[in-house]
Amino acid sequence: MRIDVIGAGSLGLLLAGKLIAGGAEVRIWCRSEQQSRALTEHGLTLSYEDDRTALLLAGGSFSAEPVGKYAQRQLTDPGDVTLITVKQKVLHEAFPELLQPLKDRKLIMIGFQNGCGHLELLQELLPESSIWAAVTTEAAKRKTLTEVIHAGKGEICIGKSSSSIHINETALPDSEPAAVISFIKALSAAGFNASLSKEVDTIIYRKLMINAVINPLTAIWRVPNGELLASPERVQLMKELYAEAARIFDACGITLKQQTWEAILEVCRATAGNISSMLADVLADRETEIRWINGSIVNMGLQRGVEAPLHRWICGLVEGMTVRER
Repeated sequence: MRIDVIGAGSLGLLLAGKLIAGGAEVRIWCRSEQQSRALTEHGLTLSYEDDRTALLLAGGSFSAEPVGKYAQRQLTDPGDVTLITVKQKVLHEAFPELLQPLKDRKLIMIGFQNGCGHLELLQELLPESSIWAAVTTEAAKRKTLTEVIHAGKGEICIGKSSSSIHINETALPDSEPAAVISFIKALSAAGFNASLSKEVDTIIYRKLMINAVINPLTAIWRVPNGELLASPERVQLMKELYAEAARIFDACGITLKQQTWEAILEVCRATAGNISSMLADVLADRETEIRWINGSIVNMGLQRGVEAPLHRWICGLVEGMTVRER
C-alpha cells in the first residue's frame, strides 16, 4: 500500500524506515527542503542502541519531498493512508493552510500526537475524511536529518476516537476500515507490535496521564526519566500531579485501568535512560507541547468546575523556559 508520512522527526523516520524495509511504498513529507534533499541523496539510516547492524535504505527506495507539495500530490496521485507525526504546535499552526485544498476529499488520516486537541482539529479541517488516533510507546531519537535510532520497542494502538467521529460515519465506504486494517498489517510486517483497538480513548487518556506526570518534571529538573525516582521529594510531586489529574478525570467520567500510578513508575524504570520529548525541546530551546498535555488537563477541569492549580503552575513554569519572539 502507499503510505504518506507527514513529519520526518524521530517517530516519522522510524515509522517510515521500518515500513519501507517491510515492503511498503512510502512517501516522506519533510518540513524543510534541506531534509528532503538529504534523504533523497543519502537515503535513510535506521540504527539501534544495541549491537544490531544499522539498516541503510537507499534514497531511491522511497520518496522524500517538502510538505508544501503534499496537498497537490494527494489531489493528483492520492495515497491509501496518511500518518501525521509532527508535534502539536506544528499541527495547529501549519496544517490549517496545508490541508485547506483537501477539505472536500475523503482521506484516511492517522494522528500520532501526544496530548489532546489534534483529532478535533483534523476533523474540523477535513470534515469529509476519516480521522483515526494512534497511540504508541515506541521510542526513537533522530540523530541527523537522515538517521534515526530505534531506542526502545513498544506498541502501536490505532482506533476511532469519540472526538473524531465522522459526521457521516454510517455512510463511510467499506474500503476505509479495510485500508486501516491493511495498514496495521503493514506495521506488523515491518516488525511493529500493532493492533486495532476499540478502547483508544482510554489509551489516549492513560498516555496523557503518564506524559503529564513525567514529561514536565524531567524538563524542569533536566533529568532522564529514571531520575524522577531518585528522591522522595521528586516522587511526592509526581504523586500530587497524578492525584490532581485523577480527580479531573473522575469529574469528566474518564475511567482509566487500575494501577495507573504503578504504570507511571514502571515507565520511569523501563525508560530510565531516556530523555523525554519535552526535555529535548527545552534543551533545544524549542516550544514544548505542555499546553496540549498538562494544559489539556487544566481545560478539562475548567469544563467541569474543578481547579487544577498544580498543572496550571507546571504549564507556566515550562512555557516560561522558552522566550518566543513577538
